[in-house]
Amino acid sequence: MGGTRDAAKLPRVLTILCLFLLPQTGSVLEVTAPSPHVAQKGSDTLIPCTFRIDPFPADPKLLNIKWHFNGQIRLSCTDSEVSATDPRFSLDPNSALLGEASLSVSNAQISDGGTYSCSVTYGTEWQEKEIRLEIQAPPQINITNKLVTENKESALSAAITGFYPVDIDIKWLREGEILAGRTELPPQRNADGTYRVTSTVTIVPTEGNQNFSIRVQHESLSAPLQEDFQLLYEAAPMMNISHGPFYVNEEQTLMCRVWGYYPEAIAVSWFLNGSRVEPSEIKRINSSALELPYRFLPTAESQGMEISCVVEHQALTEPLVQSLKVELTDAKWSLTKRRVVGIIIIIISLVAALCLGFVILRQKKKEDVVQPQGRGGFVVPQELPHSEGREGLNPRLIHILLRDCNIRHSLEEQED
Repeated sequence: MGGTRDAAKLPRVLTILCLFLLPQTGSVLEVTAPSPHVAQKGSDTLIPCTFRIDPFPADPKLLNIKWHFNGQIRLSCTDSEVSATDPRFSLDPNSALLGEASLSVSNAQISDGGTYSCSVTYGTEWQEKEIRLEIQAPPQINITNKLVTENKESALSAAITGFYPVDIDIKWLREGEILAGRTELPPQRNADGTYRVTSTVTIVPTEGNQNFSIRVQHESLSAPLQEDFQLLYEAAPMMNISHGPFYVNEEQTLMCRVWGYYPEAIAVSWFLNGSRVEPSEIKRINSSALELPYRFLPTAESQGMEISCVVEHQALTEPLVQSLKVELTDAKWSLTKRRVVGIIIIIISLVAALCLGFVILRQKKKEDVVQPQGRGGFVVPQELPHSEGREGLNPRLIHILLRDCNIRHSLEEQED
């Protein structure tokens, strides 16, 4: 019986002896880890975890620190040796001896957000605290359309990208007043874990430059993000085709001129009987005008073919088209007609010149005739003009003078 009682006491004695032989830490371990902890995407952050013992510094042989993320170990520090599963995670072993067990995370990503646990063991004491890491990413605004048509229903649109978490508030404003009719598509997830969303608002723009804004509120922002802008008014293009007569086997260049459009993006094409043809290189005159040539060689089979220039632009509800029919002209007959017309023009010019010369000559003759009174009272020219092209007196002038002389001589005889 005595031997049995002694055997029963032996484990208790050994337990007391073991406790007595364990190192004494001096005070109770206390771990502190405030939660949640917020970090910006892409930043370097320190997830806080501290502990207290007495006295400091801690004995590295008694200290063990471990960090877990969503139940998976990420880092451990034992006897001042640090081991991490991700090179972006680190801990300062020297600071750990003074009670600093915080986990350093470089280039924090959306995937790093979640629940972390910081466990500290010192000697026989152990404590663990959970910390929630919240990653935030601020939004960026990209206005994707501010091009409108005056007095016509138009849509403004913007892409809000790169934000996290998903909740976001978007408003459109005109002259500081909130616009109704805003719509957003469901947010989409980006490859890096952030979100993007497209917002649109429909307006009917009127004449004049009005100030518009888009304002975004998000928990990652200390103040609302706002971008101001003014509308751009689109203009529809105008066009015309210039060409000469079509002669068989005589190549000519047709020119399609387009102007007055905005924005600059535009498509211009040539079509022959409904099939697109390869034109020459576009010649841009300025940001709102261009010329597109097309070299065309008519054949006998080209009669009646349709050549079209087609313009596509976002200010147009449908393509702008101008067409012409190929009407062949006989080259020989055309040359004859041109010669005849030339000859007629020359003849008319010569006749006009002769008439003008005759008028000038007649006027000069009148100026050269002197009118002294002779015996019979008739006019005697001092010098009689010569006929054009030959010497001698002008026959018609002589006839007039003789007739006048005869008449006056008859009168004188009657008076006598």
